[in-house]
Order: sequence, then structure tokens, then C-alpha cells
Amino acid sequence: MGGENVQQQGNGGSGGNGGNDKGHGGGNTNTLEALIMAAPIMQQLFPFDCMVGIANKDKKYVAYLPSRDVDLGNVIGTMVPPGDPVHDAITTGMIQKATVPKETFGIAFRSMGIPLRDDDGNIIGSIGLGMSLKQQEALTDAVQSFAATSEEVAATSEELAASAQELSNETESLTHLQQEMNTQVDKTDTMLDFINKVAANSNLLGLNASIEAARAGEHGRGFEVVATEIRKMADSSASSVQEIRGIITDIKEKVALLSNATTKVADIAQHQAAASEEISASMQQLASAAENIESVSELL
Repeated sequence: MGGENVQQQGNGGSGGNGGNDKGHGGGNTNTLEALIMAAPIMQQLFPFDCMVGIANKDKKYVAYLPSRDVDLGNVIGTMVPPGDPVHDAITTGMIQKATVPKETFGIAFRSMGIPLRDDDGNIIGSIGLGMSLKQQEALTDAVQSFAATSEEVAATSEELAASAQELSNETESLTHLQQEMNTQVDKTDTMLDFINKVAANSNLLGLNASIEAARAGEHGRGFEVVATEIRKMADSSASSVQEIRGIITDIKEKVALLSNATTKVADIAQHQAAASEEISASMQQLASAAENIESVSELL
């Protein structure tokens, strides 16, 4: 802001000494007037929005430059209220700092008061700087929102990793069941081989019986009927064994396909779990970085 926006009081009220430029009174007046003239330049030196106020030793404003966001109004000649760093700097002779909440002027700002002294070390007033916290609040809100989002993503990633690991465990159990199924199918093959051998032997036995019945002639007719039925049963058993063997072969192929698919699912689940853990770790790092940014913003 330019010098034309500076509110300032004339010499008669600045130091309480009228137009006297001699002695300490004149020196006090000259010091305050020099600061009043330099106030616009000091305000422009700061890269952020701020207001500047100067008070005399009587704790009355003699100059005031409002900021873009905060304007205390026409305060020239009015008393600086107790608790204001400009007031307390004169009272204590020490640098004072305070944070004014948003509820006071509609926007939060940080204020600092520095006591002013003459050549003899006597306090002649103070100069104050009020820095708007609007950008800091916006940054803090953004960081907190980002941190909260990061924590949510991290929590979701951890849940996803846990689910993926559970899926991997279930898939591994399913793989064991498939292996047991293959073992049982192999046993079925052994039983079918046995049945097939029995059928072949029964067929051979029936054939031999038919031959013996033919030799017996009329007396072997009844035995011929039994031998024929035995051969039919053997043939039927052999045919059934072949059908069952075809079914078992088809089951083994399907189980093999299922096993391959399960293995792929298990691999995907493991990769997903690992990726989720990496995402969770990255989000935790981002959340930690957000906390560091928030800490830095508090120093602005």
C-alpha cells in the first residue's frame, strides 16, 4: 500500500511535546515521524498481507496502515487497548507477540509489537505489525484435509491388503483340496483298472464255460445260459469302465484347469497384497509430510 493510505497524527499529538524539536522531546518526535514516513515502505517489504501501527509513549496511535483483509478503522489518536502487543510492548519494554482469533475482526492475524527507545534508552512508543493468517489457515485446512484423505487411503489400502492376503490363504487351501482331489481321482483309476481286469477275466471265464457246455452237449445247456449271462455282464462292465474312465479323464482336465486358474488368482492376490502395503506405506509418508507442512505453516 502507498503512503497515501497512511493514517497519521500531526506533530502536536505525536509525542506530547508540541512543536518542540529540542532535547529529548524533539528527538522523540523526529524518531516517530521518521518511522511514520518509512511505514509504507516497511509494509511493502513484507511478501504477505500485513498492517502497520505506530503508537507514542502515551499508548495512542499516531500512524496506522490497514491491510487488505484487516482494517481497524480510524484509530489515530485513540488508545491502544491493553493486551495488544503494541500496548504491552510500551508497558513491558519487551517485544510482544499475540494471535488475534478470527472471531475478533472476521479474520485471524498474528500481531507483534516492538518497543521504541531514544538514545538514552527511554521508551518513546512502539511499532506493531499485524500479519494476516488467511493464507496460513487455507494452507492448514488443505494440509489437514490432505492428511485426513491420506489416512483414509492408507486405512483402505491396509484393509485391501488384509483381504488380498486372506484371499491368498483361501486360494492356497483350495489348491490343497485340488491336490487331494487329484489323489482320489488317481485312486479311482486304480479301481477302474481292477474292475476292467475282473471283467476281462469274467469274459474269459464265460467263454471257457461256453466251450465246456458245448462239449457236454444236452447236459450242458443250462450251464451255457449261465456262461452267456456272465459274458454279457463282463462286456457291460468293460463298457461301463470305459465310460467312467472317460468321465474321470474329463474331471482331471477340469481340475487341472481349475488348479491353474487358482494358482494365477493366488499370484494376483499376493501381488495385490504387496502393492497395497506399498500404497499404505506411501500414504503414511505423505501424511507425515503433511504434518511437517502444517508445522511449517504455523511458523509463517
